[in-house]
Amino acid sequence: MENVIAERVKEAKLTKVQRKIAEYFIQNPEKVGMSSSMEVAKAIGVSDASITRFARAIRYEGFTDLKNDIYSNLAMQATGGVNSLSLVDRFDSNQAEYASEDPCESYKKIVQFNLKWTFQNNSEEAFNQVVSMLAQAKHRYIIGFRGCLGLANQFAWMMRFLVDHVIAISDEGTGGIGSLQDITSEDCVLFFSLSRYYRSDQKLAQLAKKRGAQICLITNSSLSPLVGLADVVLLAQTRNAVFFNSTIALNVISEYLLTKLSQICSTRYRDLAAERDELTEDLRL
Repeated sequence: MENVIAERVKEAKLTKVQRKIAEYFIQNPEKVGMSSSMEVAKAIGVSDASITRFARAIRYEGFTDLKNDIYSNLAMQATGGVNSLSLVDRFDSNQAEYASEDPCESYKKIVQFNLKWTFQNNSEEAFNQVVSMLAQAKHRYIIGFRGCLGLANQFAWMMRFLVDHVIAISDEGTGGIGSLQDITSEDCVLFFSLSRYYRSDQKLAQLAKKRGAQICLITNSSLSPLVGLADVVLLAQTRNAVFFNSTIALNVISEYLLTKLSQICSTRYRDLAAERDELTEDLRL
């Protein structure tokens, strides 16, 4: 579905600066939908006034009006687009989009797009904020279900080399609720959640929020029902040519967070790794 801004840009006479702004808006609708005009201006490298002039140049009253239109369009896509389709319809829709391309080439193109989009739509400040939350928390709860289950468990396993008190929650029912009942304001939650969204995810996030814990959400849409509960949101592009959400971008986000965390927690890793080598020496071939 074409970006709502693209149609207006086609009909407008824009300056060189305004075309630069238009390109950013068309390529980053979700980021624009979550940002203030000052944040967008800083990201593009223009003045706040330039953003307002651009909005008026494409027939909006101002940036707020433009932003609301983008958000409404994204909401329509989320409720009526491929993410809300049945699993069979999602497969047919994705297959139809890439049917004319060589599978290998389309896969490589999608992977490159997903990674580029993901790093364009997440600031270094957001990554640093997540790392700080993980480093300073008393307990770290890592949550991920369904397609995110393996990713969350692997992240928690790797985290234990760097920090203590890492709890992986893989039961989205009563077991998960029980594991989270002891969470406090000194703790943090790292939540992996992709569309389609489930009430069980929301219930756990609401419990963590109620107890005052910090929440980092890694998801594929700024319209996730968990966004409003999170202190930090990292967006991952999950486009694919078949029936499942691609998790390549989520894996890259996870590895990047672990890389940054290891820079400030290397002492524990060295001590723990040395001890583990000693304890498992007779188990290795």
